[in-house]
Amino acid sequence: MLERLIRVVLCFVIIVALVKSVHGEQSLQSQVVKAEGMGAIVNNDKAIARDNAIEDALRKAVEQAVGTLVSSETMVENFQLLSDSIYTKTEGYIQKYKIMSEAPAENIYKVNIEATVALGNLKNDLAAVGLLMARKHKPRIMIMIAEQNIGQQYLSFWWGHQASETNLSITESVLIEKLREKDFNVVDHEAKARNIKIGKPYQVANLDDNTAVSLGNQYDAEVVIVGKALAKYIGNVMGTSMKSVQANMSARAIRTDNGAIIASANTHGAAVHIDEVTGGSEALKKASSDLASKLMDQIINTWGKEVGGTTMVQMTINGISSYQDFVKFKNVLQEQVRGIKGVYQRSINAGVAKIDIDIKGNAQSLSDELTTKNFQGFSINISSLSQNSLEVTIIPKSR
Repeated sequence: MLERLIRVVLCFVIIVALVKSVHGEQSLQSQVVKAEGMGAIVNNDKAIARDNAIEDALRKAVEQAVGTLVSSETMVENFQLLSDSIYTKTEGYIQKYKIMSEAPAENIYKVNIEATVALGNLKNDLAAVGLLMARKHKPRIMIMIAEQNIGQQYLSFWWGHQASETNLSITESVLIEKLREKDFNVVDHEAKARNIKIGKPYQVANLDDNTAVSLGNQYDAEVVIVGKALAKYIGNVMGTSMKSVQANMSARAIRTDNGAIIASANTHGAAVHIDEVTGGSEALKKASSDLASKLMDQIINTWGKEVGGTTMVQMTINGISSYQDFVKFKNVLQEQVRGIKGVYQRSINAGVAKIDIDIKGNAQSLSDELTTKNFQGFSINISSLSQNSLEVTIIPKSR
């Protein structure tokens, strides 16, 4: 009896934990907004006017959510595109809503609602029409996947040769196609290779993060997708001459300015064909398509959170004369610069400090804000800038 009771209690605890987990995940992917809608009362038909007012309020709720993901300038410039691609699908983004108040006024029916908007769906559709990419300034992505199909003795990878002399691998071709369909800005390494010579230390299939970042910077990429793809023969399908083949892939997306991994995935693909090499190609295509979807979902989710929330910007500060001056500078950042939610010290050595700044914006907006400030006792010179990092030098003012 006691054992049965323990089982029931454990099941209840697990169910509660799962429900909380799902609820937490949903809350991260949704936003609660309030909106007012209006509908014209024609021929004293208040019912139709009420329906139109609710529809108007729901549309405005979605517009508010879009406003947290893209800039007001982008919304104005792309009003027609948003109207055709986003606002016509209001029902697809509203998870639930409730009417807070409603009342007819002179020839107008007014409704106030509180709606929960699904940000995940919204981010994907904004990415599909290119607006999320525009807000992120269309980061350039370079693909570095080492591939080995059946019949090949070694892994093949374009950075092991002159990039202009190699053909695109199956994996790379599929990833480029899928990324460009979603308006990702993919680096053409073959075109850039004419002016870049890849050194021998970089000509390895198994790239570590630092080496991948270094290569990405040479090709002016903000993100590199690094990984491996391998197809192997499993055996014949029982009683036939058909070959069973499987492809396995693993990849990660790394920011080149700070080395942060923003996406990672492992995928598999299977195929059956009378020719094992052709079967290997088909399996690689299937695994590549799945890999592209998983990586894009994670990247879009990461960028959507940054656009709608805060971004972590790495700042390197040169010219620090004392620790007291460093503390003063940190306080100035938090008190005088808009959008900063937190400043986190990472290291300080020989007059150089590294900090992480949690900011509603990005490194560009932080840089713009710093250049407009007139700091007491010192000025700032910005020496380098990327999407997620910033290097500055503190220059004391002469007294």
